[in-house]
Amino acid sequence: MNIISMLLAILAGVLTTIEATINSQLGKYVTPSIATLHSLMTGLTFVLLINLVAGNLPRYTRVTSVRPIWLIGGFFGASIIYLTSRSIPSLGISNALILIVAGQLTSSLIMDVFLNNSEVSLKKMGGMILFLVGTIMFLRD
Repeated sequence: MNIISMLLAILAGVLTTIEATINSQLGKYVTPSIATLHSLMTGLTFVLLINLVAGNLPRYTRVTSVRPIWLIGGFFGASIIYLTSRSIPSLGISNALILIVAGQLTSSLIMDVFLNNSEVSLKKMGGMILFLVGTIMFLRD
């Protein structure tokens, strides 16, 4: 495995924790849906500036030639932000995020099997079971 890709994935996990914390705090003062809107507008502004500086904005015209199903990712992103900011105040950051990771791991394994025709090894299945048992142990006080 590529070490740079692994470090980027770890950084994405750290940033997920920071974003979830910030959005849930903002959601307490406004509403979770307003916090989601603000988060997405801030992200849009940031990515727009990056693409302007990099000169990539003209490539956006290519979006009209892709399969329409590929254009709904923003719906899921907005849903993730909203649902996370709703769940953290009652569950706490670590409990909410471990459940999110459990959902990600379970659904990604299922998608690998059914969409990518991947075989699930005994080792991978054992790791999944151990992770889910660990999740249950983590959630119990």
